[in-house]
Parts: sequence; structure tokens; C-alpha cells
Amino acid sequence: MAVTIGTIAAALADTLVSDSAVTDASGTQANSGATTWYCLRADGTSATSNSFIKVWDATSGSPDSNNPDYVFPVPTGTNIEYVSSDGNALAGGLRYWGTSTRANGSTQAAVSGTLTAKFLLS
Repeated sequence: MAVTIGTIAAALADTLVSDSAVTDASGTQANSGATTWYCLRADGTSATSNSFIKVWDATSGSPDSNNPDYVFPVPTGTNIEYVSSDGNALAGGLRYWGTSTRANGSTQAAVSGTLTAKFLLS
């Protein structure tokens, strides 16, 4: 998995997290501690089945046993973008995973194909 974290101009947010292969393996920790995230852009154009990006306010936990705080459907072959001008405050940190399983808190199935994501944080 190739995850990069870079700094951008501080107009809306100051951190860009890019993940070129979002998976259900164990969740990806984008940061630790309080943060606000403003935008999610998910690319499912290389996915071969419907996918979901699930976001959890935490620094640990398993996709198979924890219910996410946010769930974003990414239909096969599409891009989605979620923008919140006020931001979404997280107390514990931004943890996320990708799955082809709609259900929460149960065994998650892997994404079929490739799902990518970018988050803007402050």
C-alpha cells in the first residue's frame, strides 16, 4: 500500500492524505489525535464491484468489529466527493478502510479491483 502524506496551503486544510490502495486489512491511520477533515475524494473507476469507504474516529480498532462513524458508497466505476465546509471534527483521529461489504461491525470483504482515496485534514 502506498500512502503519502503531504502539506498544502492552509486555506481550508493543511494536510493531504493520499492512499492508492484502500483496503479492509486492518484500517489505515491517517493521523492520531484530534483533527477535522473537510473533504474525501474516492476513485472507484478501477474497482470491479461496488465499494464503501468507512471512516472511524479512533486510533485503533478492526474493520471487522467496529462500526464506522461515516460510510461512503462508491459505485463500481465512479468517483465520489464529499465536502464539508464546516468540517467533521474527530476527537481520536482519522482511521479508515475500504470494503465491498455494506454491513458494519461484521467481517469485511476486500475491495474487488482498486479503490483510491484522498482526505483533506487540518
